Amino acid sequence: MDLDTTLESFFRGEVDRALQAEGLPSGTLVEHYLVQLLAAYAAQPISAAPLALKMLAASVAAPRERRAQLREVGDTSLYVSGFWSESLGDRPVDVGYYIEMGGTAYGQLSRGGVGWTGDPLGDVFGELATNFPRFVEVLACVSRRTSRCASNQDVLQLYRSWRRTGSRWAEARLAALGVVPPNGDGRPQ
Repeated sequence: MDLDTTLESFFRGEVDRALQAEGLPSGTLVEHYLVQLLAAYAAQPISAAPLALKMLAASVAAPRERRAQLREVGDTSLYVSGFWSESLGDRPVDVGYYIEMGGTAYGQLSRGGVGWTGDPLGDVFGELATNFPRFVEVLACVSRRTSRCASNQDVLQLYRSWRRTGSRWAEARLAALGVVPPNGDGRPQ
């Protein structure tokens, strides 16, 4: 990415390509939402608070705060499960948890609630809820296209991921890095 490119314009191109690869329409409000989400998380850390506790807090919050908390749960779930799904392999909470939490949060946002009237993003949240796993794949595609192996540890993590999942993308990435995939014995050459 050159210095004249903004995060939004960089991610716009990446999200557009990923939507096409996933067979989803581009040029929509959802595409804009995904671009803004990626740009925001590139500039701020992810909250460490457990999503289940945030959902619980949202269930008893006032309407405005409830909306903000549900949106944070949905956004965090989508970002983590899509962009960082590879890092969840050895954790007690897996991608399925994030998909369930995010889909539920966006679903609640799309339906609104007491004290909500005419949310301009209701349709966007509805589409995100309905197709949450597909949008996870969109962000995973962006992550794969933009990730760089910065250290030997990154290469080892990629290798372990390839061994666990059999991902053709990971195999090609390993080959591009000069790590020849195994010849059936499970060890790199």
